[in-house]
Amino acid sequence: MSLEDIFVEADRLSRLEKEKYKVQTIPFYELTLEVGAYLAKKYNADCNVVKIGLAMMDIKLPEAQKLGMLKEHVNMSVKETEKLLKDIDIDDSVKMNIIKCVEQHHGVDDFYSIEAEICSNADCYIFIHPRGVFSYLSMLARRHNDIEKELEQVEYKMDEKIKCVTLDVVKEELLPYYTSFKKSLEQASKQWK
Repeated sequence: MSLEDIFVEADRLSRLEKEKYKVQTIPFYELTLEVGAYLAKKYNADCNVVKIGLAMMDIKLPEAQKLGMLKEHVNMSVKETEKLLKDIDIDDSVKMNIIKCVEQHHGVDDFYSIEAEICSNADCYIFIHPRGVFSYLSMLARRHNDIEKELEQVEYKMDEKIKCVTLDVVKEELLPYYTSFKKSLEQASKQWK
């Protein structure tokens, strides 16, 4: 089975999981795939490994959320990735690289590979790039209908993700958005008395 075929299966599984739990995160997922492919080309990385990693990195997030085990979603997603790759005849180093893309997508001090670093950086776009932020706000509005709570959550995720940005291209692109959104969030939370 080729890496392209593995991605097709990973993509199918990821979309099915989102459908099963009725989560509206497809715009985030598609944003990361788009950014991941762009960054893979920019950094001469294996695009298929990146896309498989991105498809699998949050595959168990909806289930973990439903079970109240949000912090376990990475381990659960790693196990699901291992299950996907178990009987596929590809080099063990490629399998390990894909698993590390999933395992390290929230950032680490020393990435296993450029592909793992790309997955981590692509994940940051969900909470800092305008397309991701607006999609996230829309999702939160449907969930909470409480503007203060929504603004706090957006700012929390932005602050969390800016710390995970490590690639120069991503820093250059996301830092201005981060700064601008921080100013806007401050103004949105302003109280008139």
